[in-house]
Amino acid sequence: MAELPQEALTSWALAPIRPDARRAAKHELTEQVRRLINAVTMLDINPLAEASAVGALTTEVAALVERVEALPRLPGGPADAGGDDGRLLERSGIAGASNPLAPPLHLALDGERVVGWAVYPHQYEGPPGCVHGGFVAAAFDDLLGAAQTLSGTAGFTGTLTVRMVRPTPLLERIDYEGGVRGLEGRKIFAWGRARARDVLVAEAEGVFISPRRA
Repeated sequence: MAELPQEALTSWALAPIRPDARRAAKHELTEQVRRLINAVTMLDINPLAEASAVGALTTEVAALVERVEALPRLPGGPADAGGDDGRLLERSGIAGASNPLAPPLHLALDGERVVGWAVYPHQYEGPPGCVHGGFVAAAFDDLLGAAQTLSGTAGFTGTLTVRMVRPTPLLERIDYEGGVRGLEGRKIFAWGRARARDVLVAEAEGVFISPRRA
């Protein structure tokens, strides 16, 4: 089995970072964009007499996008940038502090487990009042992806099996835990559970495949 490569260690580093003023400012910008995504999701156009109200907002947002795009950009993608920008907890669409698509899912190391929590607003809705099953599964992919590193190695997701025990509610804190069941050759077996108010809502089993030495 290949040893855990440095980029994987960096990618799945769970130790919290102390952001400098620039990164903290990006995190705050990201949070405001999350609020914008939610506000647009929940916008009720039916009481509006004229579409011009939304059109004016669209013009303002487009101008803001141009201002952001004019600022320096990461080369390639966040993973290519390396360092803290390359961390999954910074760039992931589920757990990334700098990704406005992320709820985010907060992950941390707790002894022999990885633990986490998230609150899902309305943009993650599937069934009425509940989290879309795709987001439920995606959260487990990040959770188990982090947990697999407790084995001392890491790999790509081979299979991810998610059992929806109960609907995962929106707007409530969901608590997560995950760990490693064992190793078999290049296979890493991981597990995870999610609870709302201490009630099990979903659980997962994952098999991650460590890359060959080459």
